[in-house]
Parts: sequence; C-alpha cells; structure tokens
Amino acid sequence: MAEQAAYSEAPEANAVHHRWLRAVEQDIQQEYTRLHAEARSDPQRAGHGGEGTWARILSDWLPPSYEVATRKYIIPEEGNDTFETDLVVFRPSYPRALRAREEVLASGVAAAFSVKLTLNRDGIRDAIERAARTQRGVKVRLGSPREEISPPFPVGLLAHSHTWKSADPGPKLGVQAICVELDKIYAKHPRETLDLLCVANLGVWCASRMPFLPQDTVRHLDPDAASMHSPGSVLTSIIELNSESPTIAVFIAALYERLSLTDPTLRPLADGFKALGDSGGGGGTPRFWGLADVFSENVRIALSQGVTQVTDANWKAFY
Repeated sequence: MAEQAAYSEAPEANAVHHRWLRAVEQDIQQEYTRLHAEARSDPQRAGHGGEGTWARILSDWLPPSYEVATRKYIIPEEGNDTFETDLVVFRPSYPRALRAREEVLASGVAAAFSVKLTLNRDGIRDAIERAARTQRGVKVRLGSPREEISPPFPVGLLAHSHTWKSADPGPKLGVQAICVELDKIYAKHPRETLDLLCVANLGVWCASRMPFLPQDTVRHLDPDAASMHSPGSVLTSIIELNSESPTIAVFIAALYERLSLTDPTLRPLADGFKALGDSGGGGGTPRFWGLADVFSENVRIALSQGVTQVTDANWKAFY
C-alpha cells in the first residue's frame, strides 16, 4: 500500500522571524528539560506518571485563558463511559466556578491527554482506546466536513521516554506501526483516532484527516480501497512530524494548529509557529473510509458532487 503524507505547507519565514522562533523553541525545550529534571529528583512531584511537568509546559506555552488541570473526569454527553484523564485543558469559556470540580463537562474541554513516564506498547494501546472511548461519548456535530470528521477537542498521549531499544525497525518506526495497528482495532470513525502523540526524547505524531479523495486518486494509492468506495473515500493517517526543531516545540506548534480549528483567535499564532518552514509530515500509512461511514447524508452528497460550499475543504487535511 502506498504511503500518503497529508499536511499543510508551512510559509517561508524571513530571517528575523526564523531567529526569533528558534530562540522560542530553545526556551520551550530548556524549560521542559529543567522541569523534568526537577520532577525526577523529587519522586512526589514526579508522581502519577509525571503529569506535573507537562501541565507546567502547557500552562506556560498556551494562552493564559487555556487553564490546565490534572486528574479530572470528563463527563460524556452520550453513554456513561466516564474515566479519569491525566491532563485537561479547559476551554476559555468554561466557567471558573466549574473548574475546581472533579468532573468536567465535555463541552468545556479544549484538549485532553494521557501521560506516561516511560512509554511502551500497552501505553499506546491504552491511549488509543481512551481516545476512541472519549470521542464516542461526545455528541456528533453535524453540518460541515470539518465538524463531522474532526473531534470537538484533541485527545493525545504525552511521554517523557520510551522502552524501545532495538535498532530494527527502530523506535520511531515501531511507534508508527503500533499506532497504525491499534487505530484499526479501536477507532471506528475518523473522529476517534488519537490526535497527538509526543515522546519527548523521540518525536511527535499527529492524526491527519482528509474528507474526500476521488475514486481515481484512491485507485493509485490502494486499488482494493477504490473498489470498495464510490465515488471516493475519506482518508486518515497517523503521521510523524519531521523537523529539525526540538521535539517539545514541534508538539506545541502542532497543538496550536489543532486548537485553532475550533478557536480562530489562535490561527495567527498557529501560522506563526508553522513559519519555520522545516516542519512537515512524514509518510503515514493511509486508512480509507467510505463516505457513508463518516458523514451525514447532506455532507456526503455535497462532497461527492463538489458543491461550492465544501469544495475548498475537499482536499484540505484536518489535524
């Protein structure tokens, strides 16, 4: 099966902007290194898988209105599948009086993360299963390709290190393969795919969602998928974000990109972080879905007919 990279092209940065972003990247990485070292020297502060370090990083590098809390229960909008979440980022609109409560309304969540000190296969499995279960408990927003294919908030996995030592196939390829394998088991809709995975000493992966590929294009990538889906397919992929930048900075930039899909006020900063020009998506194994398995009837018909309102979205990959 051919590999497909789906990501937004980063604009070229001028020299001054480039130097400024490089300095910011170093600040982010140095802060993470310092906080992680402090946590390792104090077992009590490093408890619960090291959430404290990640909570501080998110609190310091997201806008002040995006408050971060640890150990919260997300209340589902559908069903009763409630479980503890290591880190929750509140939406700016979520009332302050509700933020101290142990349980959080799903509508008040901007992002949610599982945290692991040392990542292994079971840690990835747990995070992918939790992401699917969390998004399954959120009511589907209907009306546009973006609303129906993307979750209302990203669910991710953060880890300080990993257990993989073998040079074959290598830790990065191992993480990629595990994500692809387990996504097929647990994610029953593109919304349910794990959005972000960051291993601080390894790399960053994100989910890419493309709402429509014509059947002829799909046939070049996977003839079997093309024969199953007409007039086209939805494509999802878990891609590694290749960059010369420090891992934590790449993660923060990817998180801004994802949050900006539901908060347009973050779009200028998200674009600014992308302006490095050396951050892009690596190859990811494509997963194809039938339009009827993903979209409501109105959106499905509009996509297949290329109606003006959704044409611009047809080829855009939504993180």
